[in-house]
Amino acid sequence: MLRTLFSATILAGVLAGSAMVQAPDAGCALPSEPQGIPAALDAAISGSADKDRACMKALLIPEARMMFASLGADGAPTYTLQTLDDWIARVKTRGHAILEEKQLKFHIERYGNIAHLWSSYALHSDGKQAARGINSIQAIKVTGGWRVTSIMVQAESATTPLPKEYLPQER
Repeated sequence: MLRTLFSATILAGVLAGSAMVQAPDAGCALPSEPQGIPAALDAAISGSADKDRACMKALLIPEARMMFASLGADGAPTYTLQTLDDWIARVKTRGHAILEEKQLKFHIERYGNIAHLWSSYALHSDGKQAARGINSIQAIKVTGGWRVTSIMVQAESATTPLPKEYLPQER
């Protein structure tokens, strides 16, 4: 009897732990298809820089990494690797600045439960364009929807302008 109770307690703890990893915040629904990831990402990033990032934490898996590719002062390629918590802390230093990110154009490749999104984006801070560039986003299907496993970002620069094919068509 004691052994059964002990086993049941262990099993309940394992199942609860696994549910906690996969269950996002109830107010932040996961996209049901990869096509919903750009809008979910934009919504999670946009708003006051110091806002609660519960939806960003729900959208990205806990082990997710964000890599920012750039050119160093010497012109050599370099990168910065951050956890989601690192990114949140960095963005929070902008205080009450209003951020607005919009995926301009995206392409999705999907196989079964994995997807890759290639998107161009524009980021505005207090209404002024702060950056434009490319996001390379990896995602996985989990119970309840799609979650992001990694994001690689390269901002546009004088030496790497966004090619026209990554910009929305002008009307």
